[in-house]
Amino acid sequence: MKLFFLLWILPLTLGDTRVTCIYTEECMLPCTSTNLDIIHWYKDKNAVHSFYHNQDQLGHQHADYKGRTSLLPESEIKNGNLSLLIRNISLQDEGRYKCYAATEKTNDEKFVDVSVEAPAKSVNITLNDDTVICSTSGVYPKPKVLWSSDPPAKELPNNVSQTEDQLFTVTSQLNVEAITDTYTYNCSITTNKYSYTASLKQQVASELSANEFIFKCPVTKDFNYSLTLRFSNTILTYDRKTSMEEISEQWRDKVTFHREDGSIKLSHLNQEQLGTYTCESTTAQYRYITQTKVQSSRGLGNEIYIIICIGIVLAILLIALIVCVVKKKRKKRRPDDAENSRETSNSAQEMEELNKSKD
Repeated sequence: MKLFFLLWILPLTLGDTRVTCIYTEECMLPCTSTNLDIIHWYKDKNAVHSFYHNQDQLGHQHADYKGRTSLLPESEIKNGNLSLLIRNISLQDEGRYKCYAATEKTNDEKFVDVSVEAPAKSVNITLNDDTVICSTSGVYPKPKVLWSSDPPAKELPNNVSQTEDQLFTVTSQLNVEAITDTYTYNCSITTNKYSYTASLKQQVASELSANEFIFKCPVTKDFNYSLTLRFSNTILTYDRKTSMEEISEQWRDKVTFHREDGSIKLSHLNQEQLGTYTCESTTAQYRYITQTKVQSSRGLGNEIYIIICIGIVLAILLIALIVCVVKKKRKKRRPDDAENSRETSNSAQEMEELNKSKD
């Protein structure tokens, strides 16, 4: 008896069409039939959408679906396409739907299993002291977090919470033992079918010549991406989809951007423009943040060194000059001192002779 029951239910569930809908977006539930007089869509026992007498019949439509459903144009229905469009998908739309189609003589039923995903639309990744933090929100179902790092780092337990509307917020952390000049940390947040990866990388720019440096921002030819280069403010923006490139006026003679490989050349930098440059490249599924240290081993650095050396030499010369002046003044004073001492000695001798004569 149990075996008969299983054989009866398996064709029903195995024959279901499975559809994944994206949270807040539109979703099409497919159904075809040759029975076109009466069309009903149900979820459980709730009426989702009805069509007969050549028009929509929504008097008994459940309140959760009001204003959110529609069939295809009449020409499509006459061709047997009874698919249902649901707008503004919510988590409550998950479940098993029945497409019922009938004429006066016959009917058929088809089933669609709907699952809802809210994939991560963006992931934040930052380095705070010795901790790399990766976070996102508004995700469904409960996501998985996968890290990769160079150099290796210790992954800490994830912090996952759920909002009142059942969406998940997740924060994941890596404990970094020692911060080096170059590193790469990748964090991927995955739901059932969708994944979003954020990458944080630090590199050192190559010095081509005095005051001239080159480094690469991450770009890809496979996706449309937008790119932003920042220092103390935004220097460069580029949108591959529209091929729009904009460089701020004060940097136009200093920045050269090569779209093909993402390389950036900086020229004619002054001391205040040395430091860390941040390049961010984003697509629908990736966010790459690259921080590049621009530091000079010559050029600007040598200028400072030369200035310091000149300052030291001038200070030494000034001290030597002061010493010479002091010595000269002392030499001038010595003869006067000798004469004074002679006069003092003579006066003392005269007084002594005077005293003897009185005696």
